[in-house]
Amino acid sequence: MSIKDKVVSGIFWQGLERIGSYGIGFIVSVILARKLSPEEFGVIAIMMVFITLSNVFIDSGFSTALIQKKDMEQADCCSVFYINIVMSLVLYGILYLASPLIAEFYETEELTLYLHVFSLILIIRSFSLVQNALLRKRMLFHLSFRISWIALIVSGTVGIIMAYSGCGVWSLIAQQLTNAVVTVLMQWFWVKWRPEWLFDWERTKALFNFGWKMLCSHFLDTLYNDIYSLIIGKIADLEVLSYYDRGKQYPQYGMNIINSTIGAVLLPAFTELQDDRKKMKKLAVRGLKSIMFIVTPALAFLFVFADSITILLLTEKWLPSVVFIRLCCITFFFWPFHTTNLQIITACGRSDVILILESIKKIQGILVIAITYRFGVVTMVAAGTVMGLVGMIENAWYNRYLIDYAPWQQLWDNAPVAAITVLVSATSYFVTIPICNIWLKLVTGSFVFGALYLVFTFFTHTFPQEIEQLIRKNVFKRA
Repeated sequence: MSIKDKVVSGIFWQGLERIGSYGIGFIVSVILARKLSPEEFGVIAIMMVFITLSNVFIDSGFSTALIQKKDMEQADCCSVFYINIVMSLVLYGILYLASPLIAEFYETEELTLYLHVFSLILIIRSFSLVQNALLRKRMLFHLSFRISWIALIVSGTVGIIMAYSGCGVWSLIAQQLTNAVVTVLMQWFWVKWRPEWLFDWERTKALFNFGWKMLCSHFLDTLYNDIYSLIIGKIADLEVLSYYDRGKQYPQYGMNIINSTIGAVLLPAFTELQDDRKKMKKLAVRGLKSIMFIVTPALAFLFVFADSITILLLTEKWLPSVVFIRLCCITFFFWPFHTTNLQIITACGRSDVILILESIKKIQGILVIAITYRFGVVTMVAAGTVMGLVGMIENAWYNRYLIDYAPWQQLWDNAPVAAITVLVSATSYFVTIPICNIWLKLVTGSFVFGALYLVFTFFTHTFPQEIEQLIRKNVFKRA
C-alpha cells in the first residue's frame, strides 16, 4: 500500500474512532451537565488538570520516540514498558499524598477522595502505552477503531446508568476508569506484542535523548492549556470555572476528533517521507487544506449558533458559557496549523526545535495571562485567542527551512475557505434572526449553512480532492 493510500485509509479509520470516542463522551457530558450543578463540574475540571499533567510524565516522550525511530527493536519496547509502569506508580503516590493539599487550596474537601480513586487511571493506562504506540507506528487504525468503540460502548453504558442512578460526579469517574481498563485489555488482546525481561540502557538513552525534549514540550503545552483552569478556579470560583470548562469543551470535542485524527496519521506518514522534503511539503499542503475545509465551517457554525445549542443541550443555566464557546472557537481555528507544523518538525527528528518553540510560546502566554487576569476571566481568555495566531506563526516559521512552507503561504492557501465561511456564516445568522423556536432555528441554520458552503466551495473549486477520494474509497466502495 502506498503512503498516500495509508494516509487516506488511516484518516478514515482514525476519524471513525475519534467520532465514536468524542461522540459518546459528548453524550455522557450532556447527561451529566443536565443532572449536575456547575459547581460539581468545576470539581471535575480541577481534577482533570492534575491527571492530564501526570499523563505527560508517564509517557515521558517515549511513545513518540518509538514511532519516530526507524530501527525499533524488542529491547526498546520492553525498556519503555517498564519505565512507564514505574513512572505511573511514582506519580500516583505523589498525587495521593498531595490530594489533601489540593483540596485545601481549592477549598473543596471532596477532591481528596475523588483524586485518590481517579488517579488509578494513571497506573491502568501505563500498561498499554507501548501497544498504543505500535498501533500508531504500524498505522493499524482499523484496530484502534475497534478497541476504542468497544471500550466506549462499555464505559459509556456504565457512566449513563450511574448518572441516572444519582451517582453524580462518581458517574464520570467510573466511566473514565472503565474505559481505561477495557482499552488496556483490548489492546493486549489485539496487539501481539508481549514484554520480556529486557532492559537496555543504551537504547533507553537514545530514546530519551529524543523523548526528553518531547516530554518537556508536551508538559509546557499541557500546563499552558490547563493553567487557565488552575487560575480561574482560584481567582473566581468553581462555578465560573465550570462555565469556562464547558465553553472550551464543546468546540474542543470537534477539534480533537479532527486534530487527533490528523496528528495520529500524519506523524508516521511524515516519518516515512522524512528523506524527501518535497513530498513532505506536498502532503502538508494537501493535508492542511483538507483539515481546514472541515474545521473552519464547523467552528463557524458553533460560533454563530452557540447560544441556541447551549440552551437545547444544557438548558439555560449554562448560558454564561456561551462567551467562552465563541472565544475558544477562534482559538481552535489555529490548532490544525499547530499540529501539522509540529508533526513535520517531529518527523524530521528535531525535538530540540519543538522544545525551543514550546518554551518561547509558553513564556509569551504566561506573560499575557499575568497582564490580563486582573481585568477578568473573559479578558484573559480573549487574549489567549491572539496568542493562538502568534503561536501558529512561530510553529510554521521553522518549516520555511525544513520544507519551504512559510506561515503566510499556509494562511494564504486556506484563505478561500475562510472567506467562504465568513460569507456563509453571516447569511445563516441573518436568515435565522426572526426564528424564535430553537429547534427550527438550528434546523434552518444548518440547512442554509451547509447548502451554501457546499455550493460555494464546489463552484470556486475549493472542495479538496483528498476528501472526495476518501469518501469514494472508504464509503462507496465498502457499500
